[in-house]
Amino acid sequence: MLQTLAFGLSIGAIYALMALAIGMIYSTTRILNFCHASIIMVGAMTAYWCIGVYHLPYWVGVLAAIIVNTIINFIIYYTCLKGLGDLLSNVNWIITLFGMSVVLNNVARMVFGANQNPFPYLFNGASITVGDATVLWHEIFTIVFAVVIGVTYQQICQKTKFGRALRAVSFKPQTAKLMGISSNLIIQLCFMLAAVVAAIGGVLIAPTTFASFSMTTTIGLKGYAAALIGGLGDTKGAFVGGFLLGLIECIITLFIPAGLKDAVSFVLMILVIIFLPGGVLSAKIFTHGRSATEKV
Repeated sequence: MLQTLAFGLSIGAIYALMALAIGMIYSTTRILNFCHASIIMVGAMTAYWCIGVYHLPYWVGVLAAIIVNTIINFIIYYTCLKGLGDLLSNVNWIITLFGMSVVLNNVARMVFGANQNPFPYLFNGASITVGDATVLWHEIFTIVFAVVIGVTYQQICQKTKFGRALRAVSFKPQTAKLMGISSNLIIQLCFMLAAVVAAIGGVLIAPTTFASFSMTTTIGLKGYAAALIGGLGDTKGAFVGGFLLGLIECIITLFIPAGLKDAVSFVLMILVIIFLPGGVLSAKIFTHGRSATEKV
């Protein structure tokens, strides 16, 4: 059971990071970035190219993934979104983002090939034994990294000038403009932060999925599921949704065939959308009957 919980928390940490990046962009633009899974893949493949092919240090691969992801996110923003105007009334962003995702997947296949490439674990796959469970240090640090990133982002949102501007743009974008806050700059910074989180998440999940152009075909959808379970635009809820989804997936496989795991994930998402459309943290047990007026 401990083995299952450890893996559930580690995979949940990945879902949480995915949902966090999706929430960062949604909070300021009110759109779902349908390119996000492809961006994670490109970051992971870039890191693999550095680490696995050219045998550069691990941190160089992560840095290269962050740089490439940031460039791609800026390209996506300027080519797929900025020219559309009001994204709430012009929903063509759905097509442009889906189209860009297809482009990224095909370019990655041409550049990196179609092979499933083994990606090195942190600490060379070293593990510790706790009772009858063997837990990889990679899994432990995945959980730690996710928590540190999530807590740091919340601190930035609550205690910095950028965070106050972000909350203003998220809550009242038109009022924020009247106050002299550049919504365009805040959105770009959110795209940059989402690129960083996507790169880290891609490197952390690649040892499990192997590095390939199709590595996020299924797992990338779980990020959207976690974001919806936690509540879109609520990055605190994203972490709850991510870890909850990871734990439920791993525990449920003790009782049902592993092939049904993905189905359970999306059934859970559908149930939350129907009965708790604001996410699990919108339940009265967490809000004490009060509705949140601001979610970042």
